[in-house]
Amino acid sequence: MNIRTRRYLAIFITCTATLALYGTAAYRVEQARQQPRVTASCSVDQCIPHNATLNSLR
Repeated sequence: MNIRTRRYLAIFITCTATLALYGTAAYRVEQARQQPRVTASCSVDQCIPHNATLNSLR
């Protein structure tokens, strides 16, 4: 392979890898968006509702 072919191959591989990473990230964001919202975040000692107002957190 000459230098010109190697350069084009490197550009093609870089673009393909970038598009693959972008597509994977977009897919993961879409999957996270499609999941139903849980109304509370529970840990071992407490549960905090996501839709709570400041008065109810006191």
